[in-house]
Amino acid sequence: MITTVAKWGNSQGVRISREILDIANISNGDPVEIIAGKSSIIIRKHHKKKTIQELFENFDSAYVPEEISWGSPVGDEIW
Repeated sequence: MITTVAKWGNSQGVRISREILDIANISNGDPVEIIAGKSSIIIRKHHKKKTIQELFENFDSAYVPEEISWGSPVGDEIW
């Protein structure tokens, strides 16, 4: 897709077609991350990092794993 940088208020912007946004799975209002290189700009969907509370919100603290028997020592293992 070829497009043109255009003035947009005090900034400049480019329009991104619906087809390109669909391919990138980006919708109107989604947060995006913009990364600039020497002659390129990368725009990608931003995924919010979860807090430790969010990561463990479904953790069941009553869960106790079963002990697994690996059999008797075979070599020079120290137990």
